[in-house]
Amino acid sequence: MPFDEEVENIIWSSHKRLATVVSEKEGHPATIMVTDPRYDGRVSFLEPTYSLHIQNLSWEDSGSYQAQVNLRTSQVSTMQQYNLRVYQRLSQPHMTVKFEIPGEEGACNISLICSVENAGLDVTYTWISWEDGADTAHEGAILRAFWRPGDKAVSYTCRASNPVSNITSRPIQAGSFCADPGYPLEKASTSFCLLAKGLLILLLFGTLAVGFWFIRVQTRGKVLRMKKLKRDRMRLRRKGRPGPSLS
Repeated sequence: MPFDEEVENIIWSSHKRLATVVSEKEGHPATIMVTDPRYDGRVSFLEPTYSLHIQNLSWEDSGSYQAQVNLRTSQVSTMQQYNLRVYQRLSQPHMTVKFEIPGEEGACNISLICSVENAGLDVTYTWISWEDGADTAHEGAILRAFWRPGDKAVSYTCRASNPVSNITSRPIQAGSFCADPGYPLEKASTSFCLLAKGLLILLLFGTLAVGFWFIRVQTRGKVLRMKKLKRDRMRLRRKGRPGPSLS
């Protein structure tokens, strides 16, 4: 930030006043007052221009910054605007596959969706399809394709990029998610096995519950009969008659 005239002070702001720098005067060093606690200990001002330097950046630091320059020989202030964008390295792309069968036997429409967790700003997505050793790029986070049994195997990878990094996903074959001859059979067999196991477990628990209930009822009935026989025997003894047997 070069100046042709002497600077009285510079006021840095971002949403609110961040810091004030009073330039050196008559041998006295410059005075710096940081007024926003979010920047305390993270900012410095590089002489002789007093440019703002921020350490330990985070996404919250992104945005517009203003420098109001007040000169000693003028009542007019000079305003300068800056826009700060903060980026971080991207994580592994996450791929989502959606498909629908429109009616043709075994064929389906496929939607491949690529995303990155906490992606931030200025992220671009590119789908790359591989067929017979040749690759084709498709811009955008969503790629739509059509597949039918007998089509050549096509692999897809997603590449996510921002100004500081780019990362590519593992390859997938979208046709595996559609209704080719082997895939639904294996899928159905697996589902049937899981369903059969679940029903068997439910049947076992149901049988055990009925058994415990039956034993409890039998035991309770026997106890009640024994108590009744004891009461009858006591009444008969009081009347001088022999009581009934407990067997």
